[in-house]
Amino acid sequence: MMPWREAVRRAAREAAAAEARRLWRLETDGPGAVPFEHRWEHVCTVVALALHLAQVLAADREVVEAAAWLHDVRKLEPDHAQAGAQAAATILRGTDFPAGKVARVATAIRLHEGLYRPDDAPPLEPLEAAILWDADKLSKLGVQALAYALSAPYAWGQGLSERRGHLAAFARQVLSRTVQSMNTSPAQELASRRYRAMMAALAAWEAEERIEGTPCDTI
Repeated sequence: MMPWREAVRRAAREAAAAEARRLWRLETDGPGAVPFEHRWEHVCTVVALALHLAQVLAADREVVEAAAWLHDVRKLEPDHAQAGAQAAATILRGTDFPAGKVARVATAIRLHEGLYRPDDAPPLEPLEAAILWDADKLSKLGVQALAYALSAPYAWGQGLSERRGHLAAFARQVLSRTVQSMNTSPAQELASRRYRAMMAALAAWEAEERIEGTPCDTI
């Protein structure tokens, strides 16, 4: 049977490459054809964050790692969390992954969707599901998240000022709620720190914009 880490990484890589070709409207998959692989960068970040939280919280590392690699393996499909949970179970059953843990991976993936949760929502259970949710959302916070967003195809045609304005509004209106939605204490601390860094970077950007003005708008 295929080693499970090799299988989940391969599945994540293939899904990310397919999504990138579709987003960038590319018909070829040759070397250098994709300007930036958003999904692959995201998944790798989530894996790193999830493993960090798993270590701090003494969670099941195998469940967390498998779920992190596969959480967006069906991102292009409707109800991608449910579809991804089903796909993850199928993938893992064809590997040497512990059979008794497959359902826990699927549960974590099924519950990871959404940018924030209701204010009175209790922490997700089991712990591995809480960690995947937190890691997925942490990837959307911070200075690195700004760089990620600025490279996205949906920013095509926008000037710098417009991009900054959209990012700042999204951070204030949505990501502020994401910070408050973290399930675990370590993630809450990281989220607060990353959000402050993100808002500070946006404020510095706005200050530079005010000094320089926008002369192109008058032409």
